Amino acid sequence: MNYSSRKKNKTVKYIVLHYTGMKNLKLAYDKLSDETSNVSSHYLISRNGTIYNLLCPKYKAWHAGKSKWKNNININDYSIGIELENKGHDFGYTKFSNRQYNSLKKLISFLKKNFNILNENIIYHSDIAPNRKKDPGEKFFMNKIDINRFNKKKIKDIYNVDDMLELYGFHKNYIKNHKIFCIMSVKRTLNYKNINPSQSRKFLKDFYNLLFE
Repeated sequence: MNYSSRKKNKTVKYIVLHYTGMKNLKLAYDKLSDETSNVSSHYLISRNGTIYNLLCPKYKAWHAGKSKWKNNININDYSIGIELENKGHDFGYTKFSNRQYNSLKKLISFLKKNFNILNENIIYHSDIAPNRKKDPGEKFFMNKIDINRFNKKKIKDIYNVDDMLELYGFHKNYIKNHKIFCIMSVKRTLNYKNINPSQSRKFLKDFYNLLFE
């Protein structure tokens, strides 16, 4: 198992949701447990809802990779990683099971209480690394675990897309250098079937409503 000690000034404040992106549960479990894989996660939830606690959250798992969110860099330092069994976009992406949602809801409720994690800080791998990652993807529905990430206060009447991307939480570096991937990440959060970087009127309206209503 790969892990590091958390530095004293790095406190847990995020939960990052992933999919395994592998052909079956055994392959995912073996990779997350393999010291030579350079990846790990705190929890793994199978399609039948079994929760595997792979690493104590007091240690830093290697699940986020090169990542940024809000004003933070290297999100492994501040987060708990949860992997959901799913073949992912490369091997046959499918809907998540109701048992997975039920188990994830219970696990997140437990972690929120124990680490004082806010709903707005329950985030996706594609949020913190939009230029690299797609998971958990457009077939994951946050409302099925009763989490509302957004309820922003309006401070002006008109917001352009860059304003909204920053309010969403993307690091300014990603907005500047990987804007199209940020837009695609938002579309996954909105559960769009067609994921592309276009900025249609419908998308801008949906994005605005996601943040403020």
